[in-house]
Amino acid sequence: MPPSDEQMIAHFIQHEAAFEEIREIIFRCPYGMYYPPYDKQQDTLCLKGISDEDQRRLDSLLMEIGSERIFYIGKKLKKAMCEKSGENSWDTTCTSFTISYYVHGYSIGGTSKDFLYNPELKNKVTVSITENGELNEIYSRNFCDTILYKLIKNHWYIN
Repeated sequence: MPPSDEQMIAHFIQHEAAFEEIREIIFRCPYGMYYPPYDKQQDTLCLKGISDEDQRRLDSLLMEIGSERIFYIGKKLKKAMCEKSGENSWDTTCTSFTISYYVHGYSIGGTSKDFLYNPELKNKVTVSITENGELNEIYSRNFCDTILYKLIKNHWYIN
């Protein structure tokens, strides 16, 4: 059973300093798409621009918050992707990211609950943000065929 929203919010509050430190480090990571690498020998892009000290600190912070992975697109990588595709609507000054917290099953038919940091989320009209109701209950009523966000604090959400 996925953790309740209340449990995730309590976990965030208990480890808020660690989440904020992760945010600070990820903002300094210019290229990556995820951390840590799946294979340190071949996943060199996700380590590009991350100092050894920051890698050690991220490893420690992920252990502290009970997570295995962070997914993000670094600012320089995002800018290069925009230039290559001709898409100019992405904000390349902002890095949003997801920290995996609970995963069960496969990508199709599986369940996950994550912590999300995204300063732009409130401005997106196509995004559903809820303050009422337990996300697990809403997902089960919709057969998990929905994406919702619940604000924790500032630009931090449960997803």
